[in-house]
Amino acid sequence: MPHLPRRALLAAAGAGLFAPAIARAQGARSIRFVVPFAAGGLTDLVTRMVAQHMAQSLGQTIIVENRPGGNAIIAAEAVAHAPKDGMTVLVGGTAGLPLNVLMRPNLPYRLEDFSSVALLFDGPLTLTTHAGLPPTDIASFVDYARAQPHPLRYATNGTGSVGHLFGILLAEAMGIRLTDVAYRGNGPSTTDLLAGLIEISVEAPTTTLEHVRAGRLRLLGLSASERAPLLPEVPTFREAGYPQLVTSFWTGLLVPAGTPAGMIARLNAAASAAMRSEPIRQRLTSEALRPLHGAPLLLDEQMQRDREQWGRIITERRITLE
Repeated sequence: MPHLPRRALLAAAGAGLFAPAIARAQGARSIRFVVPFAAGGLTDLVTRMVAQHMAQSLGQTIIVENRPGGNAIIAAEAVAHAPKDGMTVLVGGTAGLPLNVLMRPNLPYRLEDFSSVALLFDGPLTLTTHAGLPPTDIASFVDYARAQPHPLRYATNGTGSVGHLFGILLAEAMGIRLTDVAYRGNGPSTTDLLAGLIEISVEAPTTTLEHVRAGRLRLLGLSASERAPLLPEVPTFREAGYPQLVTSFWTGLLVPAGTPAGMIARLNAAASAAMRSEPIRQRLTSEALRPLHGAPLLLDEQMQRDREQWGRIITERRITLE
């Protein structure tokens, strides 16, 4: 770089002309994205797409580190106690943050230990039934469920999971009886749903979509605020008269509380740009997920809605986990 007078150097810095040099200097250290799931799943794959796009925007390497286990507690705790420099980022979600905090009294972190960076995407929950059952829409399902002598069975990923809590909310809103059946993963529960051993799935549509399209299962409703572009024929619960069933699961980026605001803004800008990119948007919409972008406040507001909606059920049912 040619020699410049000090006044010229200050003017150039103020105009942002040295931004690439700053990025290279910061790029000496890699940013670490901590994912609370094993490699190969949808969240992991989308995270890697987002990380690659953000790395190009930031001029820094981003390493994706998978730390599964403990219902996302292991990953969240690692980030909560990391240096407050914006170089360690949690790829957090509904279960690992608000639900864990609401249900686990001995959790090694609190929501206050994190600062929001960006809400990346969210997705709806469903009402999916075996195609052999009589109901063909939400109204006929409610009539059918109310007429049964025993509660209908729905699959969950265990007590306190999003699906478990949504089933409680669904039964409460519709005035029907449901009983949860816990499974280790969506594969076994889908197998039992196809076999008619359980009647309902309330998980994300991606877990059953291929069977819905093949006519083996029937997707009756979505918990989204509006119809999904991938499933324009499937109504929302709000359309059917159940506005209290508008809810979602989500994935976002968070850093340790106390991280400088400038670093959070830098990460947020890169994340927002990634979520506006067409390849990432197409990948998400192909899974009936909704790509999102905007200020960190969007994630703060989402977690507040979670605390209000799920917190009421957790308190009333006295659901606690160790």
